[in-house]
Amino acid sequence: DEKKHLGKEVVKRPRETPNYFVAIPITDDQILDRIEDVQELIFTKEPDLLRAFIPVQTMHLTIIVAHLGTEEEVKKAILALKQSKTKVQAILQGKDFNMTFQGIGQFNNQVIYVKMLEEDQKMLSRIADAVEECFTKMNLDISGSKDFKPHLSFLKLSKAPRWKRRNFRRICADLYKEYEDSYFGTQIFSHIDLCAMHKKKQESGYYYCECSINMGFSDMEESKE
Repeated sequence: DEKKHLGKEVVKRPRETPNYFVAIPITDDQILDRIEDVQELIFTKEPDLLRAFIPVQTMHLTIIVAHLGTEEEVKKAILALKQSKTKVQAILQGKDFNMTFQGIGQFNNQVIYVKMLEEDQKMLSRIADAVEECFTKMNLDISGSKDFKPHLSFLKLSKAPRWKRRNFRRICADLYKEYEDSYFGTQIFSHIDLCAMHKKKQESGYYYCECSINMGFSDMEESKE
């Protein structure tokens, strides 16, 4: 009403639910093993949270989410991702980018994640901006994307209805305090994937990939996967 009074009536376009996302896969065994250790510890203290765990086979950092409503839009998204390679490699300047993970953080005590070192986050933000720019130029719907904050989620309360039925609305930090400042490991940035949220996952347990771009320098050979 206030906006109408000011003569500015805002027309909101209904936002489509994202069905795709652009991700950096996390495959380093040390990181994945350490995440499983934390999940096992939490499970011993609170078995009802089992359904809230995110399988390590799906571990990734989300860069952007998108709503791709047609096959044509999926093709445009693949093209946008391919076009981003040159921009990203210009940022990397021929050097490997090692992403270091240390410590555990949380969003509203609902999502628990492994933190990335701050200097690595800055580099990743630049990479995310380059990818986002290519998607925007293609006029693709990435309006569902939030401000970029790289995090490696391994537990989401929304996935555990039993826990919610018991009227718990938050995950207590005591459940994982032994690992709160632990070093989890280092992942070499090597791929960016365009993944489908709702298509059947691969045999490995990772998401269905429409396209995977090799970004590594130490091994420029495309992976057989």
